[in-house]
Amino acid sequence: MNCYSASVAQKSTSSAETIDSLNTRLGKLEKVAEEGSYTRIPNKDFENIIDNKIQKSMRDTVNWWLIVIAALVSVLGFLVNKYAKAYLKTIIEGKVNQLKKENEEKIESLTNQHFATVINTLTEFKIESITKKQHMVEEIIVDDLKKFLKDESKTIAEHNKVLLIDTIMRCYYYSNFTERIEKMIKLIREYEGEFTLMTTTYVNAAIAFCDMYERFGAKDFLNSAIENCNKSIKILPDYGLAFSQKLELYMMAISKAFDAAERKLYETELFKVFKDIENNNSIDLCTELIDRLEVDRNYFAGPYIENLYHDYPAEMAKITARATPVSQQIIPEEDVATS
Repeated sequence: MNCYSASVAQKSTSSAETIDSLNTRLGKLEKVAEEGSYTRIPNKDFENIIDNKIQKSMRDTVNWWLIVIAALVSVLGFLVNKYAKAYLKTIIEGKVNQLKKENEEKIESLTNQHFATVINTLTEFKIESITKKQHMVEEIIVDDLKKFLKDESKTIAEHNKVLLIDTIMRCYYYSNFTERIEKMIKLIREYEGEFTLMTTTYVNAAIAFCDMYERFGAKDFLNSAIENCNKSIKILPDYGLAFSQKLELYMMAISKAFDAAERKLYETELFKVFKDIENNNSIDLCTELIDRLEVDRNYFAGPYIENLYHDYPAEMAKITARATPVSQQIIPEEDVATS
């Protein structure tokens, strides 16, 4: 009985403690409830509240993302706009520069054309003025003409340059400049490789080389003189002045020959010239040739011309017979310096 009683008493004590604990917790809940921590509402209202909160949270989230997207779009738009402006600016500047360059080129072209016209007119006027003076001018005028040939900034037509060279060559010959023959030779050597010169220019150069050959007897001068005569004949096959110069040159060479063999060599070349004249059917050739020989009789070539008629009478008789009377001669448009 005692054990049973003790057990019952113990259980009673444990139950009482449990009840006390429950009462304590219940008291706390009642206290919290009294303080307004909890509100009792219907389930439907509670659900609406939850839905509203969820919707508000979603709206806030969506708004945030919209703000972020708007910011990104704004940044991208700024960058695209900036790039587009830069791209358009580059294209526009390129087009403007292209148009500017084209206009500048057109303006430069028109300016050069106008300037070239003025320069060519000026050179033609100078050549005409010098020609009227029969090419007897001061050397300073000749030096002025040479500047037109050397100044690359002056656009001069090739035809006018060739005329300038011919005019300068004539001025050197007709005027009493110091070392004029040497200057003629220098002029022809400087430009003969650059231009096809006039027939008269080549013949006048041949006269200059002939003069030097007569004075010094150097074969280089003889060869250069013959070469210039041939260039003149290549341009104008019936140019009597070039053929007369060749006859005079080979007569000089025969008289200056070292021995009989060399004399025979030059005599063979002389007969080739006679044959070329014979094969050329131009009447003007013989007329110009005989007239030129008559002019050159009065200069240093006189003795050689006398020997030409004396030593080769048959060949000279043929040429003379083909020459036309003076009244029927055609005066060449281009005069040539006398030797």
